[in-house]
Amino acid sequence: MLYLRIRRKKYYFNTSTLSFVEVSKSKRTKILKGLLTFIAINSLAVVFLLLLYSFFDSPEVSIQKLRAKKYFTKYASLTHKVDSLTSSLHSAHYANDQIYRNILEMDSLPFSIRSAGTGGHDPYASPMKSFSNQFFSNLMKKIENLKMQINIQDESYEEIMIAALKKTNELRHIPGIPPVNCTDHVWISSYFGTRKDPFSFIHRVHHGIDFCGPKNTEIFATADGIVTLVEHSRKGYGNEIVVDHSFGHCTRYAHLNSIMVQEGQLIKRGQLIGLMGNTGRSTGTHLHYEVWYLNQPVNPLYFFADDLTSEEFEQLAKNTE
Repeated sequence: MLYLRIRRKKYYFNTSTLSFVEVSKSKRTKILKGLLTFIAINSLAVVFLLLLYSFFDSPEVSIQKLRAKKYFTKYASLTHKVDSLTSSLHSAHYANDQIYRNILEMDSLPFSIRSAGTGGHDPYASPMKSFSNQFFSNLMKKIENLKMQINIQDESYEEIMIAALKKTNELRHIPGIPPVNCTDHVWISSYFGTRKDPFSFIHRVHHGIDFCGPKNTEIFATADGIVTLVEHSRKGYGNEIVVDHSFGHCTRYAHLNSIMVQEGQLIKRGQLIGLMGNTGRSTGTHLHYEVWYLNQPVNPLYFFADDLTSEEFEQLAKNTE
């Protein structure tokens, strides 16, 4: 049988009638052929797209990659800032904190406490352990740890401030300056310790130091305190002043020509309290000055600031007026 295809139609030659007869297709055949054609075309399209996407990103993938790059850049920037702040906290504030603590004789703060520690439950952890979630979790842990370290440092500075104020108050009550302005006209004539008594010529313990100078040389309080004794006729010391400075310290100023304070009066370091004289058991115009600590006499020279100039002394006295 001879078949002939013309214009997409199929014919066969009928030898009995000697003519071409069109081959008719059933509806089922046509549907099946169309379905196969559709599948083939779509398969080719899928293969083409797969080949295309293997070399080039899809628009959605490109957008997601741009977003991921943008987020990673922000993450890197924030991480750098957090690390920089942490480094600054450690290098500057921790060092200063330790210096202040050494000066104030405070216990050091262990690094394990300063660093706030790590570990435990991560509040930012996600059940989905994705790459982005891990980035977010690590960054937030860094930030939270830095916040805790800053809070700990703030508390440490507050503790140091309280100790510094307490120390400042204590220092103002320690006899830290000479009771007279040691100029060319004032000098130390007798020191603390055993010496020959100028009256009996027997070696006795001298509980203070003597400053010689012109009559009515100004005498100043050597620290903040309260006047506990003003005596005008006591044998030996003559006119004297005793000041309680708290914190275990007490001072005596003897042989005064005149007294300018009263018992119970609060006084400040550098305040004028009397004038040098020659009262009591004395061989000449001078000031007998004593320092007592915990009811024991101590050498007053141990307390003097040896770098205080005459001008600074005068300014200190003026500040109390």
